[in-house]
Amino acid sequence: MDITYQYMIPILQYFHKLTNSYGWAIILLTVLVRILVWPLVVKSTQSMQKMSQMQPMMKKIQDKYKAEPEKFQKKMMEFYAKNKMNPLGGCLPTLVQLPVLFALFATFSGPPFGDKAIDVKINVVDKKDAAQVKKVEVSGNNSAYVSTTGQVAKVVVFPGDSVVLAGDSLDFGTRSVEGQLPVDFKADWKLANVQVKPGEEPAAVITPEGHATFNKAGEYHVQAIVPGIAKHEKFGPINGLGKVASGMELFKPENYDLIVMILFFGASMYLSSKLTMTQPTVPRDQMDESQIIQQQTAKTMPIALSGMFFFIPLPSGVYVYMVVSNLIQTLQTWLVMRSPAPAFVDVTEGDDDAPPPPPSKKNENNDSGKNGSSKESKKNVADEPKQITVESDTGESISLSTGKRKVKKKKK
Repeated sequence: MDITYQYMIPILQYFHKLTNSYGWAIILLTVLVRILVWPLVVKSTQSMQKMSQMQPMMKKIQDKYKAEPEKFQKKMMEFYAKNKMNPLGGCLPTLVQLPVLFALFATFSGPPFGDKAIDVKINVVDKKDAAQVKKVEVSGNNSAYVSTTGQVAKVVVFPGDSVVLAGDSLDFGTRSVEGQLPVDFKADWKLANVQVKPGEEPAAVITPEGHATFNKAGEYHVQAIVPGIAKHEKFGPINGLGKVASGMELFKPENYDLIVMILFFGASMYLSSKLTMTQPTVPRDQMDESQIIQQQTAKTMPIALSGMFFFIPLPSGVYVYMVVSNLIQTLQTWLVMRSPAPAFVDVTEGDDDAPPPPPSKKNENNDSGKNGSSKESKKNVADEPKQITVESDTGESISLSTGKRKVKKKKK
């Protein structure tokens, strides 16, 4: 399923029809997609938040059972189970979002914003390898095309990847496999890997109409360039939504808008990662290696990505999308992180090596009630002298107390 062609571009064209601006169409489409993936963003962010909050307790478990690896693993599994936590819980929602976000990226990097090349590989062989000659009807890859009237078509090149003999010629053309191309549609043709040296016969040539001649054996790449109709459209301070610049070209005055958007992208990405890592923090000297790496990655990733975009040529429309998308993501992260931190079950409590709890007052009362007295009272009772009274044959009443003899005469 081609998400870009079947969904993204038609929705983009709908927003363009409403606003008569491809700049606003980019923003509205980005907002719509971000709203649709909101439940996945919530789940992913909450999972990262929970993992961040669990770090101190995980550190406690690690320190307590560092000499017992098996027990450490058991306690960690118990900890995850009792707290209903999956270490990879944040990955699945992110992976589900990726196809949609990639399709959105592809929408803004090709027509109608930027030109896109449809590549066809041609292998040229000598006569001794004539048995290898073959032609494929159409190219394996394609490109969407959006006309000035809003028509959308999927364009392919014919013939496709082929093997021909040296000296042969091919007539290349374009056609639509979905939708309808306007009558005045015209692709630009070029050979991507052919260098012509002065005074030498070129290995291959191609005309603006797509007629190519291959003079020498080798591999060639014929490209049909599908134009983007909105590449020169202005939007606010941006002087061309399809404008492309990289490297030193970015520092030309007409490209300062691209530098501002790249820097804004990095700043918003850093803020979003900072919000995710807020709860709670562990002193650096108490962090394990994985925690240190995670913290360093959150700091360096925005810088690395921003620096990378200085050398990757992308249309201005892609930068508009990235900035808007990051701003929305930062807002979404802030909303999720406002929720209170959940309480965790401490699996280290109640272990065998823990000291026994002191007796409660209730237990003391129960012991007294069951035995009629406490241990102290039992001891006192045992120490009291016992008295035994017996009557002798002579009629005397004898009282014995702790070995003492007391004689009482019986009255007659």
